[in-house]
This record gives sequence, structure tokens and C-alpha cells, in this order.
Amino acid sequence: MWLKQQVWPIGILITLVAVTFMVLKLSASYRNAVLSRQRRGVTEQTFVEHLAQYNFNPLITGTTYRYLQEVQQIKFPILPSDALDEDLGLDSDDVDQVIHELLRSLNREEVPGLRQEPILTVEGLVRHLQASPRKKYKAAA
Repeated sequence: MWLKQQVWPIGILITLVAVTFMVLKLSASYRNAVLSRQRRGVTEQTFVEHLAQYNFNPLITGTTYRYLQEVQQIKFPILPSDALDEDLGLDSDDVDQVIHELLRSLNREEVPGLRQEPILTVEGLVRHLQASPRKKYKAAA
């Protein structure tokens, strides 16, 4: 008896949650489609060339662009001014992971106190990676 009385409210609640999830999913898909359309012509090459004008290392900028597209699965073309959180959907843990993985792949090391918190944009991320020194190797004795 009690269970029968709860079926309608629970059913309505589940339906509202499902509808909300679908609306958010559609909104995100629409946003990705709009950004892809607006940024048509923006490629890794144009990204690297744009930042090269400001003396950014092409290897670092290209590696960062590829990492964000392939590993973080950003589906639309990336701009240097994109916010890591709002535009790319990365939280602070994701940003830390990106930094550590890119530093490792670029053979650079994190220097305590070097990071200017927080890193907010893709350009800021590239700037931090470029400012990080290359790892030093110890010579074999």
C-alpha cells in the first residue's frame, strides 16, 4: 500500500532527472557544434603559428594542442584565450594532471614556486610549460 503511494512521486522525480540530463547533454552538443562552426579553419598549425608570433616554442604549443584534443578529448578547435574551466571543462585536478603529463612528455620539470596560480587559459598553460626548465641528466660515472 505504502509503495503504491510512492510510485507516482518517485516516477515524476526520475522523469525530471532524466529530462534535465537530456537537456544538458543536448545543450553541450549544441555548444560544441557552434564552436566547431565558428572556429572552422583553426587548426594545430594556425594555433602554433599564432603563438609563435609571441615567441612561444612551437614544440610546446603543438604538443599542448594535440594533448588537449586527443587526451582530454576537446572536440572543437582550441584558441589560446580559451578558459581551461569554462571553455574546455577542466577542473583544477584535470589542470594539474595536464601540467604533469605535458611536463613529462616535454622532458621538463616542475619548479616549486614557479606556477602562478591559478592557470586560467590555454595560453597561460603554454606559458607555464615554456617557463619550466628542461630536466637535467646526470652523467654516468
